[in-house]
Amino acid sequence: MFAIPVRPATEDDADAIAALIQRTLRVSNAADYSVAEIGHVFALFTPGRVEARIRRQDVFVAEIDGEIVATVGYEGGQLWARFGVPERQRLGLGTLLVQHIEDHARRRGARELGLSASLTGVEFYERLGYRRTAHRIHASGATYDMVKGL
Repeated sequence: MFAIPVRPATEDDADAIAALIQRTLRVSNAADYSVAEIGHVFALFTPGRVEARIRRQDVFVAEIDGEIVATVGYEGGQLWARFGVPERQRLGLGTLLVQHIEDHARRRGARELGLSASLTGVEFYERLGYRRTAHRIHASGATYDMVKGL
């Protein structure tokens, strides 16, 4: 497999990241969440909100041939918003980004990493060693709080 570059996101990436997330929600999460629940999540990932997140968090993107194909964020010991374009899922991008964030968190002194997993992603995180700590119901649907020691 070839190396996939992961770099810090810039504010100029906000439109591409928002489009990637919204497409992923429509395609990959549709089996687990209602249209209304996905609509609530859409509202969190408009280009303006993604731009604000980039200013506030450590946000990273993976690129293939100059196209942003996956994204993930880190803030306060938490992995946030890991998404990959549906056409490139199951190729190792998710694992690559989680490992990147785990290394990033270790460099910042974190001893564990938490996250909120969608129903769509919970088994993926379990395969990477995360364990469920709580089940939550929101207007945007059910999630699992998960944690892994670093």
